[in-house]
Amino acid sequence: MNHKVFYFTGTGNSLWAARLLSRELGSAEPVPIISPGAFDGINELDSVGIVFPVYMHRMPHIVAETLRRLPKAGYLYAVAVNGGDPGKVFRFFRKQIRPTGNILNAGFSILTPGNYLPMGEAIQGEALDDQLQRGAEKVSRLAGIVKRAEAYFDGEGSWFRRNISPGLFYSLGYRYIAKLDSSFSVDDSCTSCGTCQQVCPVNNVRLTDGKPVWHQNCQLCMACLNLCPEGGYTVCRQDPGAQAIQESFCCCSRYCRTERCIKKPGRLLDLPGLKREVSLIDRTEFLDLPDEFADT
Repeated sequence: MNHKVFYFTGTGNSLWAARLLSRELGSAEPVPIISPGAFDGINELDSVGIVFPVYMHRMPHIVAETLRRLPKAGYLYAVAVNGGDPGKVFRFFRKQIRPTGNILNAGFSILTPGNYLPMGEAIQGEALDDQLQRGAEKVSRLAGIVKRAEAYFDGEGSWFRRNISPGLFYSLGYRYIAKLDSSFSVDDSCTSCGTCQQVCPVNNVRLTDGKPVWHQNCQLCMACLNLCPEGGYTVCRQDPGAQAIQESFCCCSRYCRTERCIKKPGRLLDLPGLKREVSLIDRTEFLDLPDEFADT
């Protein structure tokens, strides 16, 4: 059987799941979706898997854009890596591939440590180990389903969460993700090492006068924040003149447990070589966000 797994990762959760899945399927190393020519020849594969993190019940903009240009595949399945609430991500996946003529044959939800620090710090210790063990067991089960080319879909959560709270908020806010980096900043602990620039998967972070500057093409993957060796980032600004859309996503208003900007607590997953592997990905400039992304 000829299987191939493709992935998008920011802080390592999706890379971790993609690696496990590739081993279970007996396939080669997983392929970053933004690598040039990544999907060449996928019509000859027995299965094509797309592993990605869930953001706002959907997916990173760059994943959605990639799906809209996905070549025709055979058995196609999605692996939605999330912190506990996949929402309507499989419906959104189907919408993105509709113009390509592809059909989503299966959708799996994998629970991993949350990396969105404005919502709180990631779990650690035994809780982290237990969660990763359950995730690995789930990957093993889904690999069997893929090998048999079965139709299967995990549930997408309650109707209320998908459509009212936080679903409605996510539907309205999803298209603004790329601009939310205007609330990112660094403090005096920044050493100008350039890690943030290296690990950004869409080349959105660039050093200016030795300090990172974000260019409103953010995927909100939090790679720059979580992989910073100094922990010099804050994820919001307490500027009284901040725009309402920034404040609605800002940790200071509702989510911060300390009533101060949240600092990086440490790497979420200790994946050997993650910084090196992420930085070696061929980065691409993200295309303009189409109006369809605002739809639910």
